[in-house]
Amino acid sequence: MDIEAAISELKNRLAALEAMMRSDDTASGRPNVLYGHFPAEDSTPEEGVTTWEVAIAEVRADVADLHIGVCQDLAVLRDELAGLRRQSNEQFASARSKVLGTCEALRHDMIDLAVRLDRLL
Repeated sequence: MDIEAAISELKNRLAALEAMMRSDDTASGRPNVLYGHFPAEDSTPEEGVTTWEVAIAEVRADVADLHIGVCQDLAVLRDELAGLRRQSNEQFASARSKVLGTCEALRHDMIDLAVRLDRLL
């Protein structure tokens, strides 16, 4: 899932919904509910609300789906990072033991050479 594309699409849908609400409210003379201006007391609750409620509910549902998807992606990423960390720790321990073994072998060789030089002198 392309999260950036999904978020961009949701932003565009929300902007279009806001533009439609603004144009409908100014054309009909009704106050703009989206920006905190509520309808007059004499208007009925059903008047034009269901279309906007449905559109807003769809956007909210899409945002919730996107949130769930992002959370799942982050959980997978966390698991992959933990696996990578374990693998790198194992490789580091292996490389360290090899280097320490090589250093120990070199130390023994140098001690042996020092003993041989002492005998020759």
